[in-house]
Amino acid sequence: MRATIATLAAAGVLLGAPTAPVFAQPADLTPEAMAAHLAEVGSWRFETRDKRADGTPVCAEVWRFAADGTARVESGKERVTKRWRTETKDGDHWLYTTSLGTNGAPDCMGNQSDPADYPQDESGFVLMFFNSGIALTCEPPATIDGPDGKPVRFVSDASCWGSLAPLPKG
Repeated sequence: MRATIATLAAAGVLLGAPTAPVFAQPADLTPEAMAAHLAEVGSWRFETRDKRADGTPVCAEVWRFAADGTARVESGKERVTKRWRTETKDGDHWLYTTSLGTNGAPDCMGNQSDPADYPQDESGFVLMFFNSGIALTCEPPATIDGPDGKPVRFVSDASCWGSLAPLPKG
C-alpha cells in the first residue's frame, strides 16, 4: 500500500511539474532582451482576440522581425515593410513600429491602403509575455484606486486586442 501511495505521489509530482518556459517575461526584461527574443524567434503569428462565428480569428497575420530593426507584416495579400524598436517605460514593455511601405493589396480584413500614404508615423503598444511563449498585444494598463485606496495598475480583458505566438522555424 505504501509503495502504491509513493508511486502515485511521485507520478503526481511529475505530472504537475511545469515544463521549461519558452520565454518568460521577468520583471527586469530589458528592451534589448525583448528585441533579441523577437528577432531570435523571427516569425510570429498575430491573431485578433475577436472571433468569427466559426471560432476563427477575425484577422490573422504573420509578423517577421529581423535583428537589424526591420520587419515585414503579411496580412491577407498585403505586405507591409516596417521599422521596429522596443522600449520599457513605467514597467511596461513596448513595441513601436513605423510602417514604411505597402504593396496596396487587401489586408486580412479586406481593406486596402494607398502606398502614397507611406511612410506613416510611429505607433506603439504594450507586449505582455507569458511562460507559454505567447504575448498579448495591449494598451498600457490603467491606474485605478485599489481596495486600500492606493493606486494600482489594472489590465482589463478589453484592453488587449490580440496575441502573438512564435511560429516554428522551418
